[in-house]
Amino acid sequence: MGALMRRLVCAILLYALGSSSMVIAAEPTCHTHSGGPYCNYTGKVYRAYINMSKQILLYFDTHMDLNRPSSVGISGVTSAIAAIYPMTEDPDFGKALYASLLQAQARDATITIQMRGTSAGYLKIDRIWVNND
Repeated sequence: MGALMRRLVCAILLYALGSSSMVIAAEPTCHTHSGGPYCNYTGKVYRAYINMSKQILLYFDTHMDLNRPSSVGISGVTSAIAAIYPMTEDPDFGKALYASLLQAQARDATITIQMRGTSAGYLKIDRIWVNND
């Protein structure tokens, strides 16, 4: 490979590494606390989704090891790619959650979500923090 080609490859790699859209978050982690077991995810809003069944999905940048939730006592997790919130449980919270996700995505802000329990094989979103990046 010639010197010019090596420089071009290095420039492309440096640009990609510095681009916020290329940020890869760590996979969700799981813990126990006096309030019970929970998992956390911190990263950018890669993709948020809502469907006619009133389910909000937040996709993780890095897929989760499915052994993590069960290691702290959360059973029934079959999806390693996203977390869910069923809006039928609390429509007001669901609307606020989805608005927070979209706002964070528009600002390219980092979020942290906490997940407790499961729904439809996904970890269920319990709360959200939007960081001021």
